[in-house]
Parts: sequence; structure tokens; C-alpha cells
Amino acid sequence: MTQIILHQRGSGPPLLLLHAFPLNAAMWDLQSEVWAERAAVWAPDLPGFGASAEAPLCGSLDALAAVLVERLRGEGATKVTVVGCSMGGYLAFALIRVAPEFVSRLVLINSKASADSEEARAKRISMAERVEREGCAFLADEWHLGALSAVTLERKPAVVEQVRALVRQATPAGVVAAQKAMASRPDSTPLLSSIAFPTLVIHGLSDRYVSENEARSMAAKISGAEFLGVSDAGHLPNLEEPQTVVQAVDAFLEKRGR
Repeated sequence: MTQIILHQRGSGPPLLLLHAFPLNAAMWDLQSEVWAERAAVWAPDLPGFGASAEAPLCGSLDALAAVLVERLRGEGATKVTVVGCSMGGYLAFALIRVAPEFVSRLVLINSKASADSEEARAKRISMAERVEREGCAFLADEWHLGALSAVTLERKPAVVEQVRALVRQATPAGVVAAQKAMASRPDSTPLLSSIAFPTLVIHGLSDRYVSENEARSMAAKISGAEFLGVSDAGHLPNLEEPQTVVQAVDAFLEKRGR
């Protein structure tokens, strides 16, 4: 059975990077190269995405989190700093649910704690049904238009093409499973007050999917959490404004102790 592919760079304190839907671990390539100079960076391709195209699909984010914890413990990790973007943030909350002792620090990028509204859930199911009918090639033509900021779309064609290229590597089965898992994820808001480890919330201020108010409210409910708004970035600030994200996470890790 094909396992989830874990891309690993560097050595030192474990740093786990969880990618957004419908991308893969390559969205972290620039950050991985920098952070690998001082950490053991692990970046999985989640099932159905990137090099994990043939990996067994998980029915829920909590089940996927349990698989990742088992794999990483098998690699010798006992505590990890988790950086999750969008769906990766939802998966980070799942990690906290299934193995709270496994997370030592948390960086959430354009994610939210709340469950989907009925409208959002219906949109996910509608996309899953469309993919089941016609495949997921349309995502490469459509998804970035809502995900990226107007500045990125107009002035950064290389980033636009990078995102489209990553989306093209998604499989229909992976897209359907991810959408259904996100649609059925529980509300993580009750977890926020119990988070006792250092947390940084980074938010692209032009995000059309997660509002600034949602991100700030989430950060406010986590004791001691820091918030950073990134101008001219949408849902993927680590690709749209990569140096800003590198510098912010570096400063956070340095201040909070690597």
C-alpha cells in the first residue's frame, strides 16, 4: 500500500508544514529551503495530491491527523511545530484533537477554527459532485481566481502559473475526499481557549475565503496568540508574499524558542 509521501529537509527541531487545498507540499518549497537550515522540515503531500496521488484516502481530517502522527513518530518526532495553511490549518486543529501533546507551537495561515456554514458546506459538496462528473481539470482554470489577491493576479504572473501548476497535480479522488472531509469537520472553536502553546496567526488581508475578522477573532481566543496581516496577499500569502511569511515565522520561532 502506498504511504503518504513525506518530503524531508534539514535537521534539528521538527517543523511540520501542512499544505492548502488543492495544492501540495511544493507550495512550501521556498520556506522549506530556508527553514531547513535550522530545523527538520517535514512537508507531506496529503492523500490524492502531489506525490501522494496513490496514497489511501482518509474519511476525515481527524483520521488523517492520526495517520500523520503515527508516521512522524515513526520518524522519531515527539513534538512538532505545526504550520498549516487553509486546509492545513484545519488539519492542524485535528492534530490537536487527536494528539494534543504532539504540538509544541502553531502557525495558522489563512485558516479558521469554525466549521463550515450550511452554504459553504453545500458549495464543497457541489464541487465534489462536479469533480465526480467531469474530473478536476477545471480547478486549474478557476480556483486561483478566487484564492489570489487582485495584486497577485495582475502583477505576479509567475505566482499565478505556479499555483495553477500545483493544482494540476491534484487527483479527482483527492479533491473529492478533501472537500467532503472539510465539509464534515467539527467546529474547532472550543479548542482555542485550551491552546497553551505559542501561536501565530498570519492572514492575507485580501482573502476572499476567510475574512480578516474571522482570523482576528480566532487569534483573540487563543491566549497570547500573535496576529500578522499581510497586505496584497489573498488566501496563499506564503506564495504571494513569501519573504513576509519567512520573516514572520522566523521571528516567532526565535522569540518563542526554537
